[in-house]
Amino acid sequence: MHNIFVNDFSNHIAIIGAGISGLALGCILKAAGFRVVIFEKAKDISEEGAGISISPNGTNILKLIGIYDELKYRSSNPLKALHYDNHNNIISSFTVDVLTTSRQTLYKVLLEQYLSNNGDIYFEHELIEIDESCCELKFLNNDTYKVLHVAACDGINSFCRKKILPNDNPIYSGYSVWRTILNMRSEEIKTFLGPKHHIVAYPINEAQTSLVAAIKTDKKYKESWRTKGTLDELKKDLVISKSDLILKLDDSTDFYKWGVYTRPSLKTLYSKNITLLGDAAHPIVPFIGQGGCLALEDAYLFGKLIISSDMEFSIAQKNYQKIRMPRIKKIKALSERQGHLNHISNKLISLTRNFIMRHMQFIAMRDIKKVWEYDIDNEIYKIK
Repeated sequence: MHNIFVNDFSNHIAIIGAGISGLALGCILKAAGFRVVIFEKAKDISEEGAGISISPNGTNILKLIGIYDELKYRSSNPLKALHYDNHNNIISSFTVDVLTTSRQTLYKVLLEQYLSNNGDIYFEHELIEIDESCCELKFLNNDTYKVLHVAACDGINSFCRKKILPNDNPIYSGYSVWRTILNMRSEEIKTFLGPKHHIVAYPINEAQTSLVAAIKTDKKYKESWRTKGTLDELKKDLVISKSDLILKLDDSTDFYKWGVYTRPSLKTLYSKNITLLGDAAHPIVPFIGQGGCLALEDAYLFGKLIISSDMEFSIAQKNYQKIRMPRIKKIKALSERQGHLNHISNKLISLTRNFIMRHMQFIAMRDIKKVWEYDIDNEIYKIK
C-alpha cells in the first residue's frame, strides 16, 4: 500500500466485523484495558430481526461479559422444547435452559456494552486489502490504518479468510432455509419434523416468535439473508407440512429464504497477523443451534489468551487453535448428523428416530448436553 496518509492505530487490535464474535471480543478486550477498534462494512448493526438461540455454553460467556441479565430482560428464556411429527403429534418433551432472542437485540446489547467501555467502532468500512508484512488495512472508502493485529470476525464471506485460504469457494450443503418473525406470543421451543424438512419456532421476546423452516433440496437458493420469498413458495418447499404454524401463516408476513453453504475446513485458524473467529473460522450447518455459541466461545477464548499472554499473539494464536480445533470438528460433525436426523423421509426410519426420542431421551440428548456443558475456562486452565 502506498497511501499518502495512514491512520496510525499500531497499538490497537483491529476487529473486522461487528457481529457476535467481533463485538464480544471487543467487550472482553476493552474491559481488560486493551486498545481496540472495530471496523464494520454496514451502516449499522441491523440484522432484520432474525432469531437466535443461545444454549448454556453461550449464556455462560454472556454472564462473564456482563450482559446476560440485560439480554434476558429483552429476550425470552423458554424452559421446554417440544418435538412434533408431521401430523402434530408430540414425539418428545425436553427440559432446556436457553436464551432465545433476535440477532439484532443481541448485537445491540453487545454494542452498548462495548461503547460503555469507550470502544471505538467505524461503520461503512469495508475491507478490501490487507498488507500482512506491515499490518496495514485498506478500506473501500480509501481509508488506510496501520494496526497491531487483525481479529477476523467478518462472517461466512470473510475477506480475511481468503487471505489464509485463497481457493475458499462456497459449498452448497444440500439445505435451504426460510425465516420470518411472527407477531405472536409463545412460551416454548417447538420443532416439527417432516419428510425432507423441519420447522422450528421459539419466542424472541414477549410479543414475537421466530419461525425457521429448513428443507433438504437440490434447489440452491442464494446465500443471502435478505432475499425475499412468498408464502406460496414456502408451502411448495415444505411439500406436505401440517404444522399449525405454517397453516396459519398469511401473505402479510415477510418471508426470507437462503441457501446454506459451508466452506472447506481450514487446517489453521491463523496466519502471521490474522486470527479467524466465528463464521470466518468455521461455517457450519445450523442444526444444533451452535453458530452463535461458537462465536461467543471463540471471542472469550481468544480474548483471554491475548490478555494472559500480554499480547504475545503468536502464543495466543497457537493455544487458540489447539483448543478450538477439536471443538469445531466435533460440533461440525454433530450439526451434520442432526441435519440428517431432522430430514428423514423413510417412514420406518423416522418412526425409529421418534421412538428413541420419546422413550430413550438420555440417548437423544447425550451429545447435545455434552456440548452445552463445555467448560471453556477449564480448557484455558489446562494449557497453563
